[in-house]
Amino acid sequence: MAMDPEELVTLTDHGTMKLRSAVVRAMILPAKERKRAKIVREGEPAILIFKQIRNLGAKWDERRGSSPRGQRRFRSRGNRPKNRSIAR
Repeated sequence: MAMDPEELVTLTDHGTMKLRSAVVRAMILPAKERKRAKIVREGEPAILIFKQIRNLGAKWDERRGSSPRGQRRFRSRGNRPKNRSIAR
């Protein structure tokens, strides 16, 4: 299922957007809405149900080489080295 992430699609109840945005938005919906999420597009398959959306998102993550969920390394402000010098 090779699809162009820049393709314009419609995410039901959320409007028209690029496929990449529709996949991301569908993934962050509350559980009840997520189960009903569908992406409508011009190509085949014309309708993507949530299971297909989830698989597409996972495939794109693998290609990007991102680390598994929960293992990403982000530095919060609390972990930043402190600047001890005070300008007067």
